Amino acid sequence: MQTFPFLPWLRALVPMLLLLSATPGAADDSLLAAQRRMSVTLKELNRANAEVKRREGRVREAEEALVRSQRKAEDDKAKLEQARKGLNEAKSGAEVAQRDYDQASTEIQRLYRERQPPSSSKP
Repeated sequence: MQTFPFLPWLRALVPMLLLLSATPGAADDSLLAAQRRMSVTLKELNRANAEVKRREGRVREAEEALVRSQRKAEDDKAKLEQARKGLNEAKSGAEVAQRDYDQASTEIQRLYRERQPPSSSKP
């Protein structure tokens, strides 16, 4: 993007204005008015180009912030997946431990019953 799109036009206009300024008479007033208009227009152009640069900077900053946010979201998503994986592993481990506990409890109850003397019936 060209910063001053009207610069070539202004470069062509300035020599013409200089030629007109060399002609005497009534052209002096119109030349002076044209030079003033050109000066005012050039100031407006400079202000507009400065605004364009300022807004381009804002867009660039917003794009950079978006990239940072996307990276953070990807990192957070990876952490979430890792946490879910860890949770599933912990649940599986808890299920195995519960089965082992239940088996051990059943075995203890069986062994306890085997060691108890048979109950005698009372007559």
